[in-house]
Amino acid sequence: MALAALILVSAAGTDAQSSLFNIPTADTLSKGERYFEIDFDAHFTPLCEGGWQSYGAMGVFGIGNRAEAGVNVATTRFDGGTSVELQPNFKFKAFENESMGVTVSVGAIGYVPVKGGRLRDTQVSTYVVAAKSFQNSWAPRFTAGGYQLVGSDPDGAARRGFLLGIQQPVHKRVELVADWNTAKNRFGYAAAGVGVTLTKRSYLYSAYYFGNQARANNSFGIYYGFSF
Repeated sequence: MALAALILVSAAGTDAQSSLFNIPTADTLSKGERYFEIDFDAHFTPLCEGGWQSYGAMGVFGIGNRAEAGVNVATTRFDGGTSVELQPNFKFKAFENESMGVTVSVGAIGYVPVKGGRLRDTQVSTYVVAAKSFQNSWAPRFTAGGYQLVGSDPDGAARRGFLLGIQQPVHKRVELVADWNTAKNRFGYAAAGVGVTLTKRSYLYSAYYFGNQARANNSFGIYYGFSF
């Protein structure tokens, strides 16, 4: 669900990461740093039985020592057609204390449908997240926050939720990642997966997603990204 989630730069890495799977991190790219990613997500059921496949690309650019901006493009195949959505995003690091290991960021992501039979109304998600890390390089890192949706949505869908995540290094190049968007809406998923740093600036991530609502609402995703 990475390209249908809150922001689309996935799990492991250092400065290159900008989110976990479902939730944004409190990190931002360094000034002038760029990150590009290609994504594949799928619910492996025949399309005629409710399955779908999503292909995406995204780019993020560090526009200052505390800010980044980017855009994601998600194309989804389903029974009856194909839909395309643009997801512009912006994040600002509002607070950072390295000695305490605490970082706080605020941001926004737009969801703009441009094509297809599953066109939704345009929405914007505004959020705040805080992260706590420890000096021990093998200690977990915790992320928590919340978000509010602006714009119309199907009746009964939640318009806000909590964002929770954990990253646990198990090797100098590998970390386990889990996160949860608690709401019952299109973004409401729990995910568990792994992030691998292939080289200093290239990354491979994979996750399995469990929906907060609806029967058999699960999927698998794999993502490759690099910074430059």
